[in-house]
Amino acid sequence: MWRSVNSLEWRRLDHFVIIGNPSSRRVELFQAALDNLRLPAARIVSYLDLLSDKDSLPRWVRGGAVVRIESPGKDFDVERALIAAGADDADGDERFDHVSRRAARSLNFERGRILYPRQWYLGYCAALRLVKRQLAECPPHRLMNSPAEIALMFDKTACHQLLGSHGAPVARSLAVVNSFDDLVERMREQNCSRVFVKLAYGSSASGVVAYRTDGRRHQATTTVETLRPNGELCLYNSRRIRVHRDWREIAELIDALCRHRVHVEQWLPKAGFDNRTFDLRVVVIAGRARHTVARLSRSPMTNLHLLNDRGDLNAIREGIGQATWDAAMRNCELAMECFPESLYAGVDLLFTPDYRRQAVIEVNAFGDLLPGALWQGEETYVAELRALCEMKSNEYSTREA
Repeated sequence: MWRSVNSLEWRRLDHFVIIGNPSSRRVELFQAALDNLRLPAARIVSYLDLLSDKDSLPRWVRGGAVVRIESPGKDFDVERALIAAGADDADGDERFDHVSRRAARSLNFERGRILYPRQWYLGYCAALRLVKRQLAECPPHRLMNSPAEIALMFDKTACHQLLGSHGAPVARSLAVVNSFDDLVERMREQNCSRVFVKLAYGSSASGVVAYRTDGRRHQATTTVETLRPNGELCLYNSRRIRVHRDWREIAELIDALCRHRVHVEQWLPKAGFDNRTFDLRVVVIAGRARHTVARLSRSPMTNLHLLNDRGDLNAIREGIGQATWDAAMRNCELAMECFPESLYAGVDLLFTPDYRRQAVIEVNAFGDLLPGALWQGEETYVAELRALCEMKSNEYSTREA
């Protein structure tokens, strides 16, 4: 068990700043964790105010403050602002769909619509660089996560390459793919009949296609719904998993996703439990694998928001065996060693059906939202705060990323 933290140690953590969306559940739960530990509520600096110059970090980050960067997701005004912020960087590369800054600011909300994810990512990188510049003007403080490493985790191709170069187990990558025809050719060259096609900058299973073919038959399982409301092909995220077998439909879908840049890797079969496949979400905090959730699914996508279930972790662990489980936790910790400036992240890991092989699927900068998942009696945000307090005072301070 963690040793108790005395009041003197907690006094080191007396000022918190969250960069996030004020109405988000993540911010609400982190504030609740602070209250649970009898720590002062955090000052919230919203992404919208930062991007519009209505607020700035030097106003609120004082010496010794703890700064947490939260997800900008689930707020359309922020999404629209980030797409606008990425307009200049996105312009000029005609391989990918993009819009002008003015057009981005005029976008209307459509539930589930996938809107310029590459341009959104470029805008978010610009926002993270702004955060870094402003923090450099602040007194010495402690960062819970690194702007540069958040950007890297969001880039699936760059993250995959980094993990592999550091020895973390990953699925084979099929390199750059720009179209369905290009994908089929790469699969033929590498003798690979099953792949995952993912938006390079997507999250929460957005724009994911599990595709397999034997050269004659084709099957694509996806979270993406395609519609033509005004004659234009539009992509929408959906909780309903769709299966396509017409190669023309599959080609149209993958060509559309490629217009936003995709990451493609070998589709490794997953181990099963309770007549479903599963993988793990493991939150690594201060270098140690802690809160873990098993995600069960009847489709290739295991994300819990797709109405999948949490599995009986004790039963799964017993079935896997302690040695294999320990190896899996070490692989999650090895993945996080690639991100030394970040206190925490969520690591997704799979086992093959015979449990002889493991693979890190992704590293999620904001993968610590697991309400109800406990480690030594504590939820994720409380454990992060306790770990931060117990670390040496000079760790996770402001550094050049």
